[in-house]
Amino acid sequence: MKARKVYTSLIPLGFIVIIVFLFYETMLTEAGRFLSPEGRGDADVVIVEGGELIKQNAVEMGIRMLSSGRANRLVVVDYGSAVEQVFDRRENRALFFARKLEGLELRADRIQLIEVPADHPITLGEAHFVVSVLSKSGVRRAILLADGFHTRRSYWAYKEVGSPLGVEIIPCPYFVSYRNENWWRKNEGVRAFGREMAKFVYYVLRGYIPLKSLVTT
Repeated sequence: MKARKVYTSLIPLGFIVIIVFLFYETMLTEAGRFLSPEGRGDADVVIVEGGELIKQNAVEMGIRMLSSGRANRLVVVDYGSAVEQVFDRRENRALFFARKLEGLELRADRIQLIEVPADHPITLGEAHFVVSVLSKSGVRRAILLADGFHTRRSYWAYKEVGSPLGVEIIPCPYFVSYRNENWWRKNEGVRAFGREMAKFVYYVLRGYIPLKSLVTT
């Protein structure tokens, strides 16, 4: 009798195992999409979020949005530091932007570099600084280019800051060393997913972003 009960109780578990085995790729892809939501629509500006490095492909993606008419201006967020100044990385960035502008025939005033302090919590602090600057210049819609699985946390930080100021944020992820369709097969993808999921939950628990960010876009 006990053996029959044990056998019966294992049946649901067996179905779960089979479902996970058959659909694990779909489940993992959807988990990746949860951390990298993507919105639609045009905007006043495209924001390339800050980071340890300004990624060239993110800037190029933003410039393509300008060329296609999806936005009027590109805003690049920069965490300035004395180390960068010593090695003239600002000079290199200026040269990079100048070359891109020349090739695409864009006016220099269509690209703006905003330097922000790297204060904790970094992503929320960046959002406060950047949205405040843009709001004062009349921006009402902004596309946020964010790095892969960092997108959800960055988007909600910007959204929480932007909503009271009347600035709508449209999330747009970009991927460099992994892709959402197969991130679990890449070491960097697995690390990024675990790292960003933990940081996202941390932001929710600390109250930096609302609980509804767990279930809504």
